[in-house]
Amino acid sequence: MYLKVSGSTIIYPYSVQNLKNENPNTSFPTIISDSLLESFNIYQVEVRNSGYDNDDSKDVTEITPTLSGSVYIQTYSVTDADTDTINKRKEIKWSEIRSTRNTLLTESDWTQFQDSPITGSVLIDWQTYRQSLRDVTNQSDPYNISWPSKPS
Repeated sequence: MYLKVSGSTIIYPYSVQNLKNENPNTSFPTIISDSLLESFNIYQVEVRNSGYDNDDSKDVTEITPTLSGSVYIQTYSVTDADTDTINKRKEIKWSEIRSTRNTLLTESDWTQFQDSPITGSVLIDWQTYRQSLRDVTNQSDPYNISWPSKPS
């Protein structure tokens, strides 16, 4: 990931393809060195994690990188998400959980067929497991689901 400094303006994001498009009469090597990029005022941006990847109550927006010493660092603006956005994200998370639950139920359907080799207490363990899967959506926090263990 790159940026271009043009006077007092930073153009971000910026790519090697942008550089080639802006300089159609220039032949560039296959691998362009940092020093060659710098001669065109193009600088690499050090990618950083926002630290809010698992927090659906926050809106994270990438903003113009900042110069730290001699390195440009990826920078983010973090704000509280509004109630509608948080609720939408929860709906999406619950949908993912239901999909996972349905897959696990489908994978264990065979245990409930009449011709299944499973009987007795092992059958009861599978029935309990399947009911626990159905009950997963009764939990209150979609970001902290306690999944049942598959019987052995």
